[in-house]
Amino acid sequence: MDLNRVILIGRLATDPEMKYTPSGIPVTQFRLAVNRPMSAEARQSGQEKQADFISIVAWRQSAEYAHNYLGKGRLVAVEGRLQIRDYQTSDGQKRRDCEVVVDNLKSLDRAKEQGEGGGSRNAPDDYGAENGMRSQAPAAASRRQDVPPPPGAQRSYSPPMEDEMDDPFADN
Repeated sequence: MDLNRVILIGRLATDPEMKYTPSGIPVTQFRLAVNRPMSAEARQSGQEKQADFISIVAWRQSAEYAHNYLGKGRLVAVEGRLQIRDYQTSDGQKRRDCEVVVDNLKSLDRAKEQGEGGGSRNAPDDYGAENGMRSQAPAAASRRQDVPPPPGAQRSYSPPMEDEMDDPFADN
């Protein structure tokens, strides 16, 4: 029996960067800062917290969600699988990347207001508004529109084909 499951909770270390495959499928990449656990002795001795910075890749709807609603500093839960990817750079060097491919992505905090700095995108959430009513997703006009999908972009979900697994973030 094989099992490849990763569950992480951390803060975005970078803003999500969205690109499209040649066939129009959205893919977003960002880095997640995850604090390492510390022993009580280490905390008492004044050791600083250490974090791991993990590459995260989201496809399709998860990619659009990350791009539209998440920003640097936002607290998120990521569930997915670990993927080791070999590729060759444009100058012929062989490289290997370790990344988590998202199956589920959930925001765990509210977006800060624009004047408060960091994570200024508005995210739909499961928290009630002050009046006890559920908050609503922001209007389409307030969503990030700086990377429009290419003409004829596919919107249906299907697993990526082998030729779509090429690194869309590699410098070509």
